[in-house]
Amino acid sequence: MERMQVQAQPRFTTTKGQLKELRRKGLVPGVLYGKKEEPISLTVDSRDINAILNSPTGLNTVIDLNLDGTKTTVMIKELTRDALQPDRFIHTDFIRISLQDKLEVQVPIVLTGEAQGVKEGGILQILLREVTLRCLPTNIPEKIEADVSELQMGDTLTVADLVLPSDTEIVSEPDEVVASIVAPRVEEEPEEAAEEGEGAEVEETAVPAAEEETAEAEE
Repeated sequence: MERMQVQAQPRFTTTKGQLKELRRKGLVPGVLYGKKEEPISLTVDSRDINAILNSPTGLNTVIDLNLDGTKTTVMIKELTRDALQPDRFIHTDFIRISLQDKLEVQVPIVLTGEAQGVKEGGILQILLREVTLRCLPTNIPEKIEADVSELQMGDTLTVADLVLPSDTEIVSEPDEVVASIVAPRVEEEPEEAAEEGEGAEVEETAVPAAEEETAEAEE
């Protein structure tokens, strides 16, 4: 299990200008909450956030947050990025957790192997990239691997087909499709030019009923 040490500082700044100045210095404003305790405003170094995201467990990393000499076991609950600069963090929320209590997390699905249906000309269509699990923080898997080698044309892989580590429960719907092998689309051929010509000829020789009546009257 990936576990990281992060140093935090109390935060007393609240105005937009003050928060902007913190971010300019490479700090990320945040809040620590949960376990029915009072929320605490704080800041952490943006480099620590990057280290967490780049670790094998990513946002599912268990963190020992050191604030004023007190360590608290937490995880990132929410991370807000700058819309124009995704590598710049605007705000983060940490939630207190217990290593003895199960929680729900989203774990990435990694497909392995080459499907038989793909070898025959089919297309692997990926519909679900993460699965929601319930487990202890110490048992959060880095990823869930699924071998698609046996999938034939028209076959599907569902959440129920995933093999999970022990002491891990699926929260996602079992019948939700993870991936499927579909046949390639066949483009419709344009209509024969001769058929189009026949249609045009009929339109050119057709005489409106009103014009026929006028011709008869003149005779």
